[in-house]
Amino acid sequence: MARDIYSAEATSSRGSVRVDGRGDLAYPVGEPSGNGTADALNPERLYAAALATCLHQSLTIAATSLDVEPAESVVTAEATLSHRDDGRYELRAAVGIYLPGAATDDLYDAVTREALRLCPLVGTEVPVTFDHERGLALQHHRGPADPGQN
Repeated sequence: MARDIYSAEATSSRGSVRVDGRGDLAYPVGEPSGNGTADALNPERLYAAALATCLHQSLTIAATSLDVEPAESVVTAEATLSHRDDGRYELRAAVGIYLPGAATDDLYDAVTREALRLCPLVGTEVPVTFDHERGLALQHHRGPADPGQN
């Protein structure tokens, strides 16, 4: 059985997302433009940030367990949204890992394999559960999730 370590909650409504109910963590959100640019945050940018951060933390754990210095490591993540022929959307990600503390290619491979295994955002799926009661409570939510609206 898993032991919960941390939970975060985000509320998205038209034009913004608020994290953990804190007004100081309210961000404007928008759709990406057709040319691949966006001024506001969007799900792809948020996912890329979450993936890079989570994988970097997993890399630090893996490197430390294998006696590799992780101090100068860097992880990048690129999230790409595609529109499929069947009308659905698809999200894919590519990551890059810089780990100068790994003295050999074999050590680099071992650390990165372990980091990818440890990172809960890497894999074929992330389990999502739906709380009907929480959803019903949102029916009374009005306006954007910014600090001045609630």
